[in-house]
Amino acid sequence: MNLAKLNSFCAFNVKNDVILTDFYCCGCVSENAAEYYSDIVNILLRRGQTLGEYFHDMLVYSDSPVVAECANERKSALVTAIEYDIGIIKELVSLTARQFKESLSGDGLLFDMPDYDNGKFDYNADYFISFARENGTGIFAKYRAFTYNGELSPIENPDTITLADLKNYQVQRNQVIENTLCFLHDQPAQNVLLYGDRGTGKSSTVKAIFNEFKQLRMVEVSRNDINILPQLFKKLGRINMKFIITIDDLAFNEDDERFGILKAVLDGSLMTRPDNILIYATTNRRKIVRETAVEREISGSDAIDESMSLSDRFGLFITFMKPDKKGYLEIVKQIAEDTGINIPEEKLFAAAERFSVRRGGRSPRIARQFIDWLKGRIELNLEY
Repeated sequence: MNLAKLNSFCAFNVKNDVILTDFYCCGCVSENAAEYYSDIVNILLRRGQTLGEYFHDMLVYSDSPVVAECANERKSALVTAIEYDIGIIKELVSLTARQFKESLSGDGLLFDMPDYDNGKFDYNADYFISFARENGTGIFAKYRAFTYNGELSPIENPDTITLADLKNYQVQRNQVIENTLCFLHDQPAQNVLLYGDRGTGKSSTVKAIFNEFKQLRMVEVSRNDINILPQLFKKLGRINMKFIITIDDLAFNEDDERFGILKAVLDGSLMTRPDNILIYATTNRRKIVRETAVEREISGSDAIDESMSLSDRFGLFITFMKPDKKGYLEIVKQIAEDTGINIPEEKLFAAAERFSVRRGGRSPRIARQFIDWLKGRIELNLEY
């Protein structure tokens, strides 16, 4: 194989890949061939991959505008470029480790080193185009959840909570589910504000929605970084995927510039929100702007209107309130059943009530914390 081809990729942005670079350097820097070859073997061994598997992941997770454009609109010139790159990889994978070492000159140490496992690489352009159409390219193909503070950073292990894990509040969650379905099917959908008491499952609902719909990508933005939302809109608006931007625990002080920025990006700015983006936010405050003492003294003032104006800009305003005793114990019962805890209901409820008194209130969060606590006590045969 002519290793110079490794510098001629046209469709996939992989020229800086470490293993491709090692292969190229093996042939071009012969005095250090053993060093570069050992790096190839070491990387594959650490990853537990064959060469074909490594290159598969390299291509499907590469940031390729060519593949992304072809996924959106198939063009023969783009397909030709993709097939050319795939041909290079196929040629490299078909070259066994023994054959590759024999093609290098002047370093007998190479033949004492272990062979890597070539595996298989039998993909074509249609495979990578279809993958990109369904999963995106680059970082968005490899990860689904991100944080943003000027740079997108992937969340490698997002919360795995599901809708089935959440108890009660079905009316509220159905509104979010239906809105998300409209969004995913290119129907009119709304930005959502989930308001209510702490521990009632507002943030958990957003995370569970994300886990329910695999087509979604989610970007978490701190309320302190709201001022860079326009920048994020510009970045994500160019990508042919659906994004939920989530902002947790919204609250602003008087004259906070972020308040005006969020109002503008929701509704009222010349810059429109891209169609592939929605904002799902949570708050514990009905009046998101904290009132000053003067504002509290002015009944019916413009200040109060202003404090409500942000929540009015969300198309869906959904309320989660703390459960009463009956609702709390029903949640406890459901979580206990899911967890496999089987004790008399009277004993379960009595312990749950004592736990809620110690925690200072009842909520779905406290119910789940109680079950976790109880499970440990039962397993260790401790009193509860």
